[in-house]
Amino acid sequence: MNQQRYSISRRFLTLCLLSLIGLSAAAARKAGQNKKEQEPSDRNTCPDTHAWTGKYKNYSYGFTIVIPKDLKAFWNSATCVSGPDGCTCMSDHGRIIPLSAEPYEPERHIEVYAGFAADLDKPTVSAEITKHLEWVRERSRDNNTEVRERSNVIVGGLKGERVVVRYYDNKLNAWLIEDFIELIRRDINYSLYLRTKEENYDNDRPKFDAIISSFRLTKGENT
Repeated sequence: MNQQRYSISRRFLTLCLLSLIGLSAAAARKAGQNKKEQEPSDRNTCPDTHAWTGKYKNYSYGFTIVIPKDLKAFWNSATCVSGPDGCTCMSDHGRIIPLSAEPYEPERHIEVYAGFAADLDKPTVSAEITKHLEWVRERSRDNNTEVRERSNVIVGGLKGERVVVRYYDNKLNAWLIEDFIELIRRDINYSLYLRTKEENYDNDRPKFDAIISSFRLTKGENT
């Protein structure tokens, strides 16, 4: 499950979601979608077709966040399928929040992602941190990464770690900052992270801090 998480959320979705976001936003404007939170009973509106604002509740993994004012959040999971019986989606893993105006800048966004942890038998925050750093190193030039901060945190009542990494991204040919938090509740991993160019970090970090402060746990189908 963890391998699927990284292949979908970080390698595939990060490259494809910005295009999907543009299409989703256009579809939302065309259809005049209501931006309020979609309840599970709202079966005829696929959640990957519109932007979300304000408070977002994740029913699959049991958490809520508040999207900062003037920002929009978008579906961060496998594409839903709309049919005659309504909308069918796989598990809702979270949201991606672009931090620039359209057309959105690549790799300048916040993501909130929940899924099963790397080791279902004995999941640990340390293992999730290692996985995340491995992903960063794969993208960096000559393994050129610098861990600027690493500290223990408590978010939503869960103990975790926050790591800030600076690295040179091979694909963007630019210095990036990855600021992320990993949390564990039983066999579920909650990952909150900011990815942005180094020159934007001081401006983008307060938005990330606001989302972190708003994170709350609830009950969900996997919790």
